[in-house]
Amino acid sequence: MSPKKLQTKKTQPGEGRGRRQVAEKYLEVAKLIDSEDGAAINVCVGVAALAGIAAGDAICAAALGERSSGQDHEAAADVLARVDRKLGKLLRDLVTLKSMSHYGFGLLSPAQRKTALRGATALVADARIRQP
Repeated sequence: MSPKKLQTKKTQPGEGRGRRQVAEKYLEVAKLIDSEDGAAINVCVGVAALAGIAAGDAICAAALGERSSGQDHEAAADVLARVDRKLGKLLRDLVTLKSMSHYGFGLLSPAQRKTALRGATALVADARIRQP
């Protein structure tokens, strides 16, 4: 069976660094409300997921010279997994939490917030190394 065809877009110089900067700011904002409860947990998780998505783009730009194109964040996790399977899994987990936080009807738990912040922090840290 041939590998899954993923839509990607070549990146231009500086785009990866820009995505890393956006990822850092999203993570900073997520951390501003990481001690609040209730609906704030969903907001924190959603913003942390956006940090992870932007960091994944930065990592892919540095490692592959391309990033996922389109709105399918699952595909972005697949592209990132080409660079590093563990990072791809972190992003996939964040994408799942993003859907729950943005489109779900229930409130997320403090444990889910912790998972989201841990994953986003790891992805942003890797992006900082690859996109100084």
